[in-house]
Amino acid sequence: MRFRGQFKYAVDHKGRIAVPAPFRRSLDAANERKLVLTKGYDGEIEVHPLSEWEEFENDMLLALPRYKRETRRFMRRRAASATEVDMDSQGRIMVPRHLAEYAGVEKEAIISGAISHFEIWNPETFEGFNEESEQHQEADSENLEKYLSDEGSR
Repeated sequence: MRFRGQFKYAVDHKGRIAVPAPFRRSLDAANERKLVLTKGYDGEIEVHPLSEWEEFENDMLLALPRYKRETRRFMRRRAASATEVDMDSQGRIMVPRHLAEYAGVEKEAIISGAISHFEIWNPETFEGFNEESEQHQEADSENLEKYLSDEGSR
């Protein structure tokens, strides 16, 4: 499953948002109707297929030592905001209120692919993130090599 591209969608009065058709096809092909929504790192909502989220829990969260304060903080932040949702028959998901407030997602949102998952953004926040990304694109690209061999950075 890969999630690519960006789309603009309305959020309905019940807090539901449509999953873009290309993303639904990927999810349907993998028989994934359950998704996990959680706080992202840049003010967005991350949306993970349940199987991908469980892999993250197993490979990362459960591997962290619980006796270290910094790892407990990381684990709690990731797990406490995580909410499992079902994609309905019309391809919509319910965005929990606490996550919508965190990301500032109200009437419309940008849904952006992030390869292994997708993200829901407030349009203004997404625009600001894109501007910052453009400014740092060259330097970021030059520095990627140091992460390619570091499994712990994923």
